[in-house]
Amino acid sequence: MSSQCTSHALGARAPRNEHGFRPGSIVRVACEHFVTYDAVEFRPGPYLNMIIGPNGTGKSTVVCAIALGLGWKPSVLGRAKDVASYVKLGHTQGWVEIELQGYPPPQRNVTIKRILFRESNTSDWILDGVAASAREVHQAVSQFNIEVGNLCAFLPQDRVADFAAMTPQRLLQDTEHAAGHAQLSDWHMQLIECGRQKSELQSRLEQEQREHDYLEERNTVLERDVRRYEERIALEKRVCALEVRIAFAEFHDSKSRYHAAHAKREEAKRALERIFQSIEPLEQELERAQEKLDKMELVSSSHRREADDASSALRRYSTARERLDAEMAALSEQEKRLEAQAAERRELMQQMRSRIADLERAIEARATPEPLAPYEQRLRAVKAEHRMASEDLRDMDSQSADLYTQQQRLASQMAEARVSLERLHTERHQRLQLLARADRDTFEAVQWLQHHQDMFERTVYEPVLIAVHINRPEAARAIETCLSWPIQRTFVCQTRADYDLFTHELIDKRKWRLNVVELEAARSLASYTPPIPKADLLSLGFDAYALDCIDAPEEVLKYLCSAASLHAIPLDLRGRVRPQDMESRQAVRRYIVADTIFTTTTSSYGRRLPQTMSRVLKPLRSFAHTSDQQERQNAAAVLRHLEEQHTACQASIQHAKSMREQHAARVDSLSQQRSEAASAYQLVADAHKESQRLELKLQSQRDRLAHEEAQPSLAVQRREIHATRQKYAVELSKLAERSFRCFEAIVRSNAASDETLLASLHACTDVQTCRASLREQQTRIEESEQAVRAAVAEFTTIKTRTLELKRCAEQKLQEAGPDVQSLVQTSLEDGRHESVEHLHTLLDRARAQLDVPWGVGPGVMETFRARKDKMAELKRTIEQARSEQNRLVALIEQVEGMWLPELEALIRAVNERFSAAFARLGCAGEVHLARDDNYEKWGIDILVKFRDTERLQLLTNQRQSGGERSLSTILYLLSLTELSRTPFSLVDEINQGMDPRAERAVHDQMVAMTCQPQAGQYFLITPKLLPGLLYHELMKVLIINNGEWLPERLSCTLSEILLTHIHSL
Repeated sequence: MSSQCTSHALGARAPRNEHGFRPGSIVRVACEHFVTYDAVEFRPGPYLNMIIGPNGTGKSTVVCAIALGLGWKPSVLGRAKDVASYVKLGHTQGWVEIELQGYPPPQRNVTIKRILFRESNTSDWILDGVAASAREVHQAVSQFNIEVGNLCAFLPQDRVADFAAMTPQRLLQDTEHAAGHAQLSDWHMQLIECGRQKSELQSRLEQEQREHDYLEERNTVLERDVRRYEERIALEKRVCALEVRIAFAEFHDSKSRYHAAHAKREEAKRALERIFQSIEPLEQELERAQEKLDKMELVSSSHRREADDASSALRRYSTARERLDAEMAALSEQEKRLEAQAAERRELMQQMRSRIADLERAIEARATPEPLAPYEQRLRAVKAEHRMASEDLRDMDSQSADLYTQQQRLASQMAEARVSLERLHTERHQRLQLLARADRDTFEAVQWLQHHQDMFERTVYEPVLIAVHINRPEAARAIETCLSWPIQRTFVCQTRADYDLFTHELIDKRKWRLNVVELEAARSLASYTPPIPKADLLSLGFDAYALDCIDAPEEVLKYLCSAASLHAIPLDLRGRVRPQDMESRQAVRRYIVADTIFTTTTSSYGRRLPQTMSRVLKPLRSFAHTSDQQERQNAAAVLRHLEEQHTACQASIQHAKSMREQHAARVDSLSQQRSEAASAYQLVADAHKESQRLELKLQSQRDRLAHEEAQPSLAVQRREIHATRQKYAVELSKLAERSFRCFEAIVRSNAASDETLLASLHACTDVQTCRASLREQQTRIEESEQAVRAAVAEFTTIKTRTLELKRCAEQKLQEAGPDVQSLVQTSLEDGRHESVEHLHTLLDRARAQLDVPWGVGPGVMETFRARKDKMAELKRTIEQARSEQNRLVALIEQVEGMWLPELEALIRAVNERFSAAFARLGCAGEVHLARDDNYEKWGIDILVKFRDTERLQLLTNQRQSGGERSLSTILYLLSLTELSRTPFSLVDEINQGMDPRAERAVHDQMVAMTCQPQAGQYFLITPKLLPGLLYHELMKVLIINNGEWLPERLSCTLSEILLTHIHSL
């Protein structure tokens, strides 16, 4: 694409195709749901295109479509700033499509489509049928040199005044963009930038040269002070060198003390080592004595353990002997009781035999009980049958409870369904539901107001949508068209205090978006008089005014009269009124006939003729009372279904009740049978239990008797006691023998332990003697260690001091300057040891000389050197600046040599055409190039004269009238037409305020200039035409036809449509 731009002349200079279009010309424009258009498509011509139509029909919409469709922002139009504002009301999106003529083959036409979205305020782009970005669209448009933002090429209606208000500088830049050489504007911008850089560079150069001369002069004055300061610096260096030499002298003195302390420390360590060597024999002797003592203690412990073990055994034997003595005593007591126990056992056995005989007789006397199994089987069967019957009864009770619960639930649902159905039959409910769907904040505010109406001084009326009742249903659509949605959702307050309270509670606190008005100082309802008396209105064919078709509180009616003028809008609900008759009467501004609303206005031009616009009424939405018929039918069907379920549920309850009564009677019968069977079973079971009890008691007595009879006799028991006594006597003799042996072991162990204890006493004495000798040696060690620590501490202190003095001396030497270091190094290499006192004397003398006032400070040298450095830096920057200045001068001369001849030629050409155009009107006009040293201030001055008595005056936004500014503007733009590089130009209603003579002359000149073979595409938009104007075969007239009688699609010519409409009247 870029290669084609280079090979072809831009804009109107490019060759035409077979239809006369040059590259970049607009071939087709199409819109849908855009500003005033539902749908439109037209094809302009390659030369002058005159777009005419009454006000409000959509002429300026064409301008908006071209600007927005080619990718420019809404700000270039001087209108709404958001793209969403250009979507037609009532629609969520719209689109614009522009087709541009492409370059010669094989390049095809460029089609750009922009889709606008109202809610998101965004756009989508389609370039040649493919989704694209705004950047890609801009690149496609810029190849044709289209400049919608340039007022010299594209002048919308709302920016006509901006052209006259343009500064000469801006006018020059726009003219360079629109006409002349392709690089004219770039050259100008380059000259402006170079001139700015040159000016800044010259100012900086002069300032730096002045600063350099000043610094050089000041340094000449400082030279004498600098020499005196150098002498002072030399003395300061000597003082510094003496301080460093003193530090090194102190270091050498401390180093001598360090060597003496080191020798003392080593001697103390050797003395301590000798003491440690004398301790070793004593420690060995102590170890031998301690080993001997430990062995004696082990032997003594062994003897003590043997004695303890024997004592423990002796105690155990004593305990066993005591137990056997007690057993022997118990045997003697048992032997004494044998006779009495034998008599008691004989009597007990006789009693047992008697009880056994009684039990046997009782058993023989009882009859044999009946078998228990039949009674038990009968009882089980009756219980099982009773349990099953009870479970069935409980199941039936549960089913009945569920049926009763279902009956209550259905009754509640039926009540709710009846309430819902009743609500659906009310007008208020329907409108509240509509409000809840369309505006949640307003719906919530209505609910809040119902519960807080008592907070206000007077009644606050609900929104108009709720408060208004339409008494003539056939007028509902007309009423809704007259009342916009903001009016329908408006609350009405009667006092200012109520208004403040309402807005504070709901808007300020809750942040709800609401419409509310207050009518405290409003006109009375009677003051709103209709424009035509009602009797005359009926004679014209109207049925009533819009206000007559609604019922509402008086305050609400007052608001509707002031906000929507319902008292002044007549309605013809049957379509009898002719709009032509109403237009000639000019009695009312708005009226409704059948399903069309007409608005009549008076033209601001010429004979002030009336103009009528029409549009179809909005579809019925807010006041459609029958719009919920399907919802009511659904609610009635739900109610019928619930009633059927409720009837079925009641029948089930009755059936369940009957069945329960039958099951309850059977359960009662089975309960009686179960009681009888249980009683019979219990009687037989008791008889069986009694027989078993007697048998068990008899067997128990027989077992006890057998046990007693099996006991041993008296003689046997005596023999057993004697045998046991002999066994205990043998055990006692054994215990006595063992106790004696334990006594002997105890005596032996105690004797051996005493001997061992005497030997351990001698060993303990030897250990204590060795330990006393070691303690004496330890005291000597501690004293020697104390001496070592003192010597080490002294050595460490001196070492630390010496190292610190060395570090300080070296640091001072390092911190000193190179001159001082050289002086100190020389004195140290001489090998002479200078005393510290001598060096302090020399230092005091030097400091005394330094304390004498010198009259100069350290800042003198710093200032002198800083100025010298600054002077050298300034010299370098001055040389660089002069080099850059020479480069800029050469560049400016080169660019000006290309720019100025082209610019002067352009201004001459524009001036010739502009002056000639004014001369043809009997006026005078000139275009001058305003020059200045600053290229940014170069501009174009437009001088005009409209009267012979005047002189040429500069065109401004205040000096000339509106018509004179419009005339000057259009003639300047026409002067650029032949020179323009843009593919098309556009002016919108530029003839505003012109007198007929000037308008006719301008029109003729425009036709003559824009219909030449070399002219480009031009758009002229105007709402009026004078009779007898000049037309040309190359120009194209586009007439905007807009009205309710137009068909959706044109299938015939405009003449045929007009003839058809005239015949229908």
